[in-house]
Amino acid sequence: MRDDVGVRVAVGDVRLFFDVDGCGVVADGARMTRRPTLVLLHGGPGADHSLFKPEFATMTDMAQVVYLDQRGSGRSDRGDPRDWTWQRWADDVAGLCAILGITDPVLVGSSSGALVAMACAHRHPGLVAGLVLDSALGTPTTLEDTLAVFERRGGPRAREAARRYLGGDMSTAATNSWERYALRLYGGSSADGDLSVRRERALINDEVQTHFRLGRCGPSDATVYVGTISCPTLILAGLDDPVSPAVGATALAASITNADVRLETFSGVGHGTFRQDPVRAFTSLRGFLNNFARAA
Repeated sequence: MRDDVGVRVAVGDVRLFFDVDGCGVVADGARMTRRPTLVLLHGGPGADHSLFKPEFATMTDMAQVVYLDQRGSGRSDRGDPRDWTWQRWADDVAGLCAILGITDPVLVGSSSGALVAMACAHRHPGLVAGLVLDSALGTPTTLEDTLAVFERRGGPRAREAARRYLGGDMSTAATNSWERYALRLYGGSSADGDLSVRRERALINDEVQTHFRLGRCGPSDATVYVGTISCPTLILAGLDDPVSPAVGATALAASITNADVRLETFSGVGHGTFRQDPVRAFTSLRGFLNNFARAA
């Protein structure tokens, strides 16, 4: 059942759902200090902001956290499916920030949300103060890189299931095989195993995922954005991630040449570092944010 409790704001032709944790301006002795604002961009595409909860509530002691359901997803309006693209999602982030008065946000993108974050930094370079790219989609990898991790983690059946599904097989048999043998490998060897619970509680629009698999979101290629990224960037990757292999994160970090870049890889972690290893991932994020607080 769709849960319609929440706050929406009109951005272009749709209403986007957002939620907020924490204060943007806090008392700090004899002055007021402005904390950085994190805008969280979920993956899927077609999932929702709940994938970031409850972990990101821990960041409210040093940042304001804004959760967003992207156009077509979660509690936001679906709009025209032709607008389910990386560019439109990126422009929606900029539109939301303009309407809410958010300046210099740090965009935290996970999986396909990381591609949206990079597209936003590319299209709106004066807006974004920093990027945090977790298990980023669109990094310089090959299908063979991905299949090799699936096979290492789950054997030949996982490799074949991934080859069919990621290769564009839209049949029910391919989907069932993917869910049985490959999807569970999103978690790493140290994962908490709650992905099924999170998927059950999320409002997922499968039509967006199908749109993506048919190539209608646009090219899933981060390399078209890296040349214009000039803000500090933190890249987090799991060494057991079969979906966005860590080799791609390494190549992405090397290709961003006009910004300060920090790359951190986590052993025993699959797709989604903040969920699977919150201690290490949030320690990295806190260190990254130390340079963003300033007087209000």
